[in-house]
Amino acid sequence: MFVVAGFTDLFDGIVARHTKHTTQFGAYLDPLADKILVLGTGLALVSAHRLVVWVLFLILIRELAVTGLRSILSRDQYMPASYAAKWKTTVQLIALGASSVLVGVVPDIFWAIALALTLWTGFEYFYQHWPR
Repeated sequence: MFVVAGFTDLFDGIVARHTKHTTQFGAYLDPLADKILVLGTGLALVSAHRLVVWVLFLILIRELAVTGLRSILSRDQYMPASYAAKWKTTVQLIALGASSVLVGVVPDIFWAIALALTLWTGFEYFYQHWPR
């Protein structure tokens, strides 16, 4: 189910960009679906002792902070997903998948990259969009 959800998200994004058919509702819903997929799968992995809780906690804090930032921006300010944030989600999904089926250094490498991108993109959003 996780793999199907990940691929449908990827396919939806490719089709939307290729056809240049995006909506404001879709721009809101897609990141929300990503958050639910990442945090829900992460919680399942924590409960199965395949992911340490502090990793999921850092991801949760970043997501709450960025969502909070979006909520305080004025209506005319648009905060699209950055290129790095798209990579962040992709690497998080790969790390979740790797943690689901592998143990050892491979999932750890993906988590190191995912956490670096998670923190970087969180700081990037605040630097670029914090109300002046």
